[in-house]
Amino acid sequence: MIFLSSEETRSVSDWPSAIECMRAVYEASPEPGGTPGRLVATSGNGSLRCMPAIPPAGRLLGTKQLVKTRDGRVSYLISLFDRASGELVFLVDGLAITAMRTAATTTAALNLLDGPREIDLAVLGSGLEATMHIEALAAVRTIRSLAVFSPTKEKRDVFASTWADALGIAASSCDAAADAVAGASHVVAAARSHGERPILFGDWLGETAVIASIGSTLPSQRELDVSVIERAELIVADDPDELASQTGDMLAAREAGIEFASKLRSLHELAADPSRVATVGGIRLFKSLGSGLQDVALAEQLAFRCVEAGLGRTLGVELVFK
Repeated sequence: MIFLSSEETRSVSDWPSAIECMRAVYEASPEPGGTPGRLVATSGNGSLRCMPAIPPAGRLLGTKQLVKTRDGRVSYLISLFDRASGELVFLVDGLAITAMRTAATTTAALNLLDGPREIDLAVLGSGLEATMHIEALAAVRTIRSLAVFSPTKEKRDVFASTWADALGIAASSCDAAADAVAGASHVVAAARSHGERPILFGDWLGETAVIASIGSTLPSQRELDVSVIERAELIVADDPDELASQTGDMLAAREAGIEFASKLRSLHELAADPSRVATVGGIRLFKSLGSGLQDVALAEQLAFRCVEAGLGRTLGVELVFK
């Protein structure tokens, strides 16, 4: 069994391959029961989240575990098993993979939602998720301009300046989220507010804006105002059932009497038949929940790359089979 560090998996990764991995795994017909969703155990001391998955193709299956401590620290572990033998073949520190799979899935979804056109990008947030999403988008799309808002002026100023230099584009640090969103063709919302209040509102958006919402995945969390859900003509999710029943934004929309089931589609539907978007105008929304399917598929790709590169540490541990 081989242990792989986050630094090792990151060292063999590249964005185009990760984005294509996410597109391909959602294009394939899912295994019945292959991605059953997340199981969360909580206590006063923190939480443990488990996300198992059997991808529709590949050599491995596995589980991603997420531990969150009482003081907010988080760790990730991905365990990968051989499908045929049941052998535990890899243990992977999931920090880099978690950040990459989220941004790669978002980028694959946005590519399917609106094609290869240049984008004027607004980003709400200036942390790791925001950084990874710009990296992923810039790897396969032309970002014409960038506007960023986050609550701390010094942090968003550095963020904007860094990306202006890296991409050679105009990048502005905005004093309000509405200012960042004004005129944007694409919006990435990657930071919930303090107090779980919405940070993006429908009347800020252009008539054909494409939105990715990253930061609200649990019933207690908020990122989008219900007006965004109401204005969206198409809502795509990696797991529509979980989105509708277990995320704060959609629960709030339902409580407000907003009907969204008729415009909610799975990422699999979109990837398997991208032409279904052609007849949908207006605002398009991808709402990301994250899935063990994404973790396991990308972890398999990077694990075998690490082996080819001679990376990893072999551990003398074997499972006992009955």
